[in-house]
Parts: sequence; C-alpha cells; structure tokens
Amino acid sequence: HVVQNAFDATPMDGQVRLILDAEGSQARVRVEDSGCGMSEDFIQNRLFKPFQTTKASGMGIGAHESYQYVQELGGKISVHSELNRGTTVTLLLPLFHAQAEAGLAALASR
Repeated sequence: HVVQNAFDATPMDGQVRLILDAEGSQARVRVEDSGCGMSEDFIQNRLFKPFQTTKASGMGIGAHESYQYVQELGGKISVHSELNRGTTVTLLLPLFHAQAEAGLAALASR
C-alpha cells in the first residue's frame, strides 16, 4: 500500500525509490517519492485514521491497515513529508532469524 500511494502521488516525470537495509535487529524499508507531499496536519490528524482519503476513489483504509499491520508485527512507521516536494515513509520491522527459530524448534521437540 505504501509503495502504491507513492506512485499515486508522484507525477510521471517524478521518482519513487524503495530502499531496504538493516538497522540493528530491525529491517528498514524506506519509500521515498517526489510527489505532491502531505501537510503536517494531515499526517498527524488524518493519514492513519480509517476512511480518510484525498483520492477520488478508494475507501481510505489502506494507510490505516498498513499502520495496524506494522504495529502487530512489533514495528514502527514514520512519515516525513513536504508539500510539493515529496514524502518519505519509513517502516522498521523486527528481523526474523531463521537459525534461532530452528534452534528453538529443535529444543521444543525434545
């Protein structure tokens, strides 16, 4: 949803970048766009609330669902935006360590 919103807000000659890396024990996903941006008031008071939209179509629940899902995973989502300059959405998600999980599963089966 976050990536689709970036494309929706960005003109054809603009840019959308997806940057993935690790920050400590978390995966960091950054979505940057050169689109229309959002006001601080919109970010603080409407962006993650259900049924809030600036689009002609849609129900306005995508950002709310994304926020809820990231929270359920134990992550965080932050937004920095400037009107007429673009937006950066950063998601921090806990990294899953398969080796540690395999070790725990082996202990549990004993």
